Amino acid sequence: MKFLLVLVVIAVISALGVVHMKYRTRLMFSEVQRLQTENEAYDEEMARLQFEQNKWSERERVERESQLRLHMILPEPTAIISIRP
Repeated sequence: MKFLLVLVVIAVISALGVVHMKYRTRLMFSEVQRLQTENEAYDEEMARLQFEQNKWSERERVERESQLRLHMILPEPTAIISIRP
């Protein structure tokens, strides 16, 4: 009888352990999904920012803005002095 009681206690403890591990696994799985969603949002933001950076650094745009906002002009080729080492 004592042996049977020990086996029942071990079986109950084992079953509770399985239930607890399944619960923890579900929690971790939902956390992984949340983090993957967050990572995808960061990837989209990174792509958007890289596109914007490329747009702002285009040579034509920089030249146009420098002429319109700063009133800069490209010097004539004869006015450029090159110093060679």
